[in-house]
Amino acid sequence: MTKTRFSVPPLGIDVFDAPLEGLVLGEAEFTSDEEALGFVPPPECVAEVTDDARFTGRRLVETSRHELVAWLAEYGIRLKASR
Repeated sequence: MTKTRFSVPPLGIDVFDAPLEGLVLGEAEFTSDEEALGFVPPPECVAEVTDDARFTGRRLVETSRHELVAWLAEYGIRLKASR
């Protein structure tokens, strides 16, 4: 698994290459609770996966594209099955 990370404070944005191509994850970091509570995700953010262990780095390394497509479908996100 490879990805490219972009820094768009307060977000780190990971854009994944094959076989997870099409998956883009954003991770926000804050210096205070107030900052976190005041954060409004950009409209391009379509699902909150913070508490979904399937989207952790270790799990993604072991994930097939077929599994990813199924997981994203649970969030109403359609991704092509193969690329």
